[in-house]
Amino acid sequence: MLIGLKQFFALLALVIFFVAGFGVAKIYDRAPRNAPVVSDNSRYMLINPTILTNSSKHFIINFTPLRDKIKQIINAYPHKTYFYFSYLNNASWVGINERETFVAASLAKVPLAMAIYKAAEEGKLSLTQPYTIEELDLNFGFGDLYKTGIDRSFTLEELIQIMLEQSDNTAQSALVNVFHRIGIDSPYDEIYQAFGWVLDIDKNVNANEINLKTLSAMYLSLYNATYISAEHSQRILEYLTHTPFNDKLAAGVPLGVVVSHKIGVSGETLTYSDCGIVYAPNRNYLLCLGSEGANENEARKLMKDTSKATYDFVIQN
Repeated sequence: MLIGLKQFFALLALVIFFVAGFGVAKIYDRAPRNAPVVSDNSRYMLINPTILTNSSKHFIINFTPLRDKIKQIINAYPHKTYFYFSYLNNASWVGINERETFVAASLAKVPLAMAIYKAAEEGKLSLTQPYTIEELDLNFGFGDLYKTGIDRSFTLEELIQIMLEQSDNTAQSALVNVFHRIGIDSPYDEIYQAFGWVLDIDKNVNANEINLKTLSAMYLSLYNATYISAEHSQRILEYLTHTPFNDKLAAGVPLGVVVSHKIGVSGETLTYSDCGIVYAPNRNYLLCLGSEGANENEARKLMKDTSKATYDFVIQN
């Protein structure tokens, strides 16, 4: 009787082993040895995605030739220029005047959007709450929202979309006023400090000034979803792919290549800028460009030429 009981448990253990093994096999759903794994990255969420896409062949280490090429281009222009490039496959970067400040203009709308989403994630406001346009919000400097007049209501999410896609100043003013209503006088303080840009009016450091190094860090945080959630980071980057202002940075990239970017225009100081992420095939990179002291046509040509040279270098190396 005792021997039969041992045999029973041995048989039971064997059955459990095979059932468990079958279950594990089903859970992992193992692919054939040479099958690509990029089709289901959700199974490897803890693994660097560059490994899953076999992107080792897309690593580029030396960008000194790119910097030399960009220098050749900008030397043909007598005005001040700014250039910053970061290769997102391995974080290699090169820059020219990337730490010098210039007028941010509408580039500041990206950190404002990030600040709104951060406040929503912290429960300080709701993205679905309505906001009614007031007289003090109306701004005809950029965008058409001012044409709707006062007393028109939008959700905060709608205002973010309008601000980013159309670079709308009225939407920006409304979102700043949203912060004022919850007792935050300077909505840029927290996010700028998070990226090492301490605002100090007495030292002439304010939200309307920026450098490309700090600005690029904000875009990298969106790309890696490190400051706000992945959902909200994705939303900002998606809105920025729909902007119609594609005559500068995006003009140097082939049609069909996705570019998530934001322009800045300050006619008073003749400062023009464009910064964003270029989703080149397997070779995403961040590119920020600026021009100061020339008219917009000259700035437009400079940015198109430098953007094209950058794209060609990334693809051909």
